Amino acid sequence: MNILITGGSGFVGQHLCPVLTRRGHDVTVLTRQPGKAATRLPEAVTLVADLAAIADDAHFDAVINLAGEGIADRRWSEARKQVLLDSRVGVTRALGALFDRLIHKPPLLINGSAVGFYGDAGNAELTESSPAARRDFTYLLCDAWEQAARDVAKQHGTRLCVLRIGVVLGREGGMLGRLLPVYRLGLGAQLGDGSQWFSWIHIDDLVALILRCLDTPAASGVYNAVAPEAVPHGRFHTALASRCRRPGFMRVPAWPLKLGLGEMSVLLLGGQKVVPRRLMDQGFVFSYPTLDAALGEILSA
Repeated sequence: MNILITGGSGFVGQHLCPVLTRRGHDVTVLTRQPGKAATRLPEAVTLVADLAAIADDAHFDAVINLAGEGIADRRWSEARKQVLLDSRVGVTRALGALFDRLIHKPPLLINGSAVGFYGDAGNAELTESSPAARRDFTYLLCDAWEQAARDVAKQHGTRLCVLRIGVVLGREGGMLGRLLPVYRLGLGAQLGDGSQWFSWIHIDDLVALILRCLDTPAASGVYNAVAPEAVPHGRFHTALASRCRRPGFMRVPAWPLKLGLGEMSVLLLGGQKVVPRRLMDQGFVFSYPTLDAALGEILSA
């Protein structure tokens, strides 16, 4: 396959691209920093800095849209919210313009999204058919991103898979890349009362899910890209502290997080109990279905 990936130099892309190239696929990655991306991705990957550089007669069998500024990188000012929207919705609409001019329309679009689509949902169990519990900013962001992808797919008759991704766990990147140094120093802390739900997926299972979408013509629609075992944040905290062989008694109350982060504190104090119902019904096998299995593999090195 010829595959175009946006956001392919990020944490997920750095795991996905080597797998795709080993399988013999030709991979093109859209990146704003080709020089930096070249140090992170296999030599066989073609790097482009602008979709305009792609010729009208280019042939892509699939487009994987993972582009997006980090949602937790900065406090959510109105300007920052617009950056987050533009980096997802804007790129997806730019892909639509690319589809418009390509002679050969890509038959598959795999589009990222996040479990934030459901908003802060308390203890409600959430499947792909569940509505948003709260229409907060994370919902508005994910909904607009998904709708932009649906518009592209509908206009061009493209098969669409939307992945509502939980927190991605893996070595040397993502959330654990930031947390592990802290926990290994014994400074990891439970956030709030620890009851907020934490939906996650091991990076290897996310890559396997993307491969399934590529390889399975019947795969389409929304998939909750999470492991079957959502856990309360307090359990995640104690499990990670235990795996790092450090105490897990530290706590950060909710009020300073709300004061310091404002609206963005929902990322730490809110949560979603998400179930990958469609994946389980369709027989997808998770290599790491439990948090203990996932942390065991990640911290075994």
